[in-house]
Amino acid sequence: MSTSVPITSRHAGVISDEVEAVKGLVQRVLPEFHHLFDLQILSNCNEVYPACFEVHVEGERITVKGSSGTEMAAGIHWFLKYACNSSASWHVTGGENIDASCFQPIGLQRVKQMGPLRGTRSVPWSCYQNVVTPSYSMAFWDWERWEQEIDWMALQGINLPLAFSGQEYIWQKVWAQFNISAADLESFFAGPAFLAWQRMGNLRGYGGPLPQSYIDDQAELQRKILRRMRSLGMTPVFPAFAGFVPEALARERPHARITRSDNWCAFPERYCCVHLLDPLEPLFQEIGSAFVKALREEYGSDDVGFYSADTFNEMTPPSADPIYLTNVTSAIYNAMAAADPSAKWLMQAWLFYDNQEFWQPPQIEALVSGVPRDVLILLDLYAEVSPLWKRTNSFYGAPFIYCMLHNFGGNMEMYGAIDSVAQGPAEAMAAETGLIGIGMCPEGVEQNPVMYDLMSEWAFRREAVDVDGWIAAYARRRYGRETPPTALAAWGMLRRSVYNATDGHTDHSRDIPTSRPGLSPVEVGLWGLKPHLWYNEQQVVDAWGLLLHSVSELGSVEAFRYDLVDVGRQVISKRATDMWKAIAEAYVTGRSLVVRREGGRLLQLLDDLEQLLATNRGFLLGPKLEEARRAGGNAAEARLCEWNLRTQLTVWGTSNAGGSEIEDYANREWAGLISSYYKPRWALWLLRLETDLAQGRRYDPEAWRMESLNFTLGWAYLQEQLPVHAHGGTVAVSQRLYKIYGPDWRPGVNDLTMQPMEIDSF
Repeated sequence: MSTSVPITSRHAGVISDEVEAVKGLVQRVLPEFHHLFDLQILSNCNEVYPACFEVHVEGERITVKGSSGTEMAAGIHWFLKYACNSSASWHVTGGENIDASCFQPIGLQRVKQMGPLRGTRSVPWSCYQNVVTPSYSMAFWDWERWEQEIDWMALQGINLPLAFSGQEYIWQKVWAQFNISAADLESFFAGPAFLAWQRMGNLRGYGGPLPQSYIDDQAELQRKILRRMRSLGMTPVFPAFAGFVPEALARERPHARITRSDNWCAFPERYCCVHLLDPLEPLFQEIGSAFVKALREEYGSDDVGFYSADTFNEMTPPSADPIYLTNVTSAIYNAMAAADPSAKWLMQAWLFYDNQEFWQPPQIEALVSGVPRDVLILLDLYAEVSPLWKRTNSFYGAPFIYCMLHNFGGNMEMYGAIDSVAQGPAEAMAAETGLIGIGMCPEGVEQNPVMYDLMSEWAFRREAVDVDGWIAAYARRRYGRETPPTALAAWGMLRRSVYNATDGHTDHSRDIPTSRPGLSPVEVGLWGLKPHLWYNEQQVVDAWGLLLHSVSELGSVEAFRYDLVDVGRQVISKRATDMWKAIAEAYVTGRSLVVRREGGRLLQLLDDLEQLLATNRGFLLGPKLEEARRAGGNAAEARLCEWNLRTQLTVWGTSNAGGSEIEDYANREWAGLISSYYKPRWALWLLRLETDLAQGRRYDPEAWRMESLNFTLGWAYLQEQLPVHAHGGTVAVSQRLYKIYGPDWRPGVNDLTMQPMEIDSF
């Protein structure tokens, strides 16, 4: 399998387009130095993987050669990183930090003496996005933001990105062929922030009705996205039909075998229990091929078509019979291939991890054996923590992509399994498995840029990485050539603490400030007596202090200021645990003064956290709300889009009856969200505790749950304007808060060795 369209089959116009596309990228990323670059397409690299780049300096010119636009862009990024000590990250996490001296005559002479910089792909494909990323991060992006993201993708060497925008526009056309109207689809299509789960068959209609203006705008946006991706030599991955159908199909085809899916995450019936068309029905082939045909007609086609479909994501199949599972796989693929004979099918292997009781070896082997061996490609989605290729005999021969999932719900926890990321892909390569790619599949983006900077390099690496050396080099690239030893030491601390997760825990997102208040760990939604920690907190405190000792040299560097906020936020958030434990213990023992005192400290901590976050544009809710509002075609649609975002960040689901298990799943520590939502919610809970003690009233967790839910539902409908620009000095605020929450921090109550509490005991 080749990494891109073979050079022999790409006509001169395509080659010229790719060169021009990379020229545009260089102008956007390096506006002061773009004129120094000469870009050329390489005719070949080697016999194994004909995809590579080469960068060399002649005089005052930088020549970049690549087998496609993506390889050229990746070569530019490696040149920036390893010849110019520079970096390129997401804009809100620091953006580009370019060493201008590298582009001066003396700097170019130094680079020339280093010799040519070369890279050859270690695996054909570099995949990007999780199927839920479009909802957690991209639901309201405009073209300007998408252009930035595609530039970032190209620099990372990504050549197989998901392209999921605009599919509802296609579905409207397809369902019309089956006499299903746009009105019929209003109860089927979810709202903008929840489309991913409707597309996967987890829910229907939630957050809708989906505005027609949004459907049309996404289609136009998709055309721009695809033009840019293809111009850079990328192969987009389209959605395919997985069997989820609107209820109206049963009306039109009453004899078709259409069942209801299981309830997902405690949603009420009007939103859950999606209708699923049996893949063995002839109608399945008819719909599936019609969808792919319409996609290709509207958005164009590629020499090799890639499609994503996940029929049983977080759902149990109706039968464990291997013959049934083989037939299902065959039917889904045949529907794609009927419209595109070149079709390749990407399937997330998350279902094997999520439902291990069902997916035993016979079931897994049966599922992957229903199609030709090179057609179904499994995404080993969580390989950096739980590599499924090891326990499935390399997916029983099916090709797979080694992925880093890394992020759940778009949370902002500083987190990474960096040792695994530095070694795991090399292990899979050495094992001579069916590995054909590497992937970065976060649920949400714009966080922990260090992990993506490392993982993306596996497109051109084969040997395990020396993490200590790589981290030091990363810090120098991120901050500049004059990075002081204190900053390097800080990153050494972070490497050994927050970025050294080895416990296999799936969710590091539950933190006290962003969790629904409660008296017991279970009520708060924690896994144990405190938020799960996989590291020594003192090391992060030390890293914070070391960064503060670097402000005289680095205070003007945008990426440094982002990291200063991020590390401070990580420390302060964890300090809230001590306060919560002290409040809960004092309540149980009837000490109302301690409840009031520690409650006051907790609310002050939230104020302090808000002030710190407000100093950096990467930690603001205001711009996200503005982004959502702009996605609406009129005032009513703007309100709907804003409600979608606010609901996803907070209650997520509906918290009906027994409560939604995904409440606060997509939490963020953003200025504006802390002050307008998390702090008032904690204040309500604290008032309830004080009232209980004053009146001798028994704690009522269900009454509190309903009060909290009502507050959340009300907040979701608010439309207040929040700041869209950072304010306050990051350094000054960080220095003040370090004195409070840094090494001299002391819990308010000496004895915090609480044992798990039974609510019914008081």
